[in-house]
Amino acid sequence: MRVIETENCEKVNIIAHSKGGLDARYAITHYGMDRYVASLTTINTPHRGCHFADLLLRLLPERVIQFIAGRYNALFRRLGDTAPDFEKGVRDLTAARCEQFNRETPDRSGVYYQSVTSRLRGAFSTIFPMNLCYLLIRRLDGDNDGLVAVDSAIWGDFRGLIEPQHRKGISHGDVVDLLRENLPGFDVREYYVQLVHDLKTRGL
Repeated sequence: MRVIETENCEKVNIIAHSKGGLDARYAITHYGMDRYVASLTTINTPHRGCHFADLLLRLLPERVIQFIAGRYNALFRRLGDTAPDFEKGVRDLTAARCEQFNRETPDRSGVYYQSVTSRLRGAFSTIFPMNLCYLLIRRLDGDNDGLVAVDSAIWGDFRGLIEPQHRKGISHGDVVDLLRENLPGFDVREYYVQLVHDLKTRGL
């Protein structure tokens, strides 16, 4: 609402990464934000959850779960999150929890939904602990970005894979320039400029 009031516009286009895509869908459906949203573009969002989350919670010892969660929480703190809770996030991303979320959060007419995602090309293409997650998710769900399987990220009008000609591929973090690493063939800033340009040419 603040953006709409400040910019004196009728609607906005939301571009949301990862779980932010689920948050945006919830706000549009349950908080009446469909009146103010022209489109939602989700980037590497786990719409259908991840069987890796189910496996992690069911089979791994609690100390291992805490170890992995601690590494992710430390990373998120460095990025500015004052109260990260990776384990809770994982529990929200089980296949069953996301299936329930999708039933209770239908798309709203009048809002254009589209999605894009990326994938890695091997376990050595990213840092720990995403490389470990990549191996587990690939075994269960196929191609993934180190956290989210490609199939899970498809929602609405799927615009395809972000896949430059690079041996590493694009990780869950690379797609938002998390590590500030220049990847040949992928200019992250230009990618989002083009994404916005495409929305504009569509009249959204």
